[in-house]
Amino acid sequence: MITIDCNDIQDLLVELAAYLGDNIAAVPVIKTRSIVLDPLVENDITAKNVSMHIENFLAKRGLSKDFNIKVNGEKIMIIAISERNIEVKKEDSGLLICPYCGMVTPYEEVMNVHVKADLAGGIF
Repeated sequence: MITIDCNDIQDLLVELAAYLGDNIAAVPVIKTRSIVLDPLVENDITAKNVSMHIENFLAKRGLSKDFNIKVNGEKIMIIAISERNIEVKKEDSGLLICPYCGMVTPYEEVMNVHVKADLAGGIF
């Protein structure tokens, strides 16, 4: 498994994972500050191949001059080499997520009942 340290590029973590999932024969798993690639076929991907896809991702967003990519075995580090303004686009989807089990609903009343049931060891 290849691990990509995304500490310096956290604002693009989800976009990078989606890009890699579309372009590499692997399933990207997002951790707190990293992406782990689980190959669909054993020995099908290499860290060097993944780093080239990361470079393409950064180039498409005009960020290739802002980051350096280091490959060390099965670990890839994306290191910021210049300061940039991090643009965090927070879109309100209108969905509420239960902090205990992850259930999603657009209705506040349903969520309130659900959370109370979760806390009481309820039926949900």
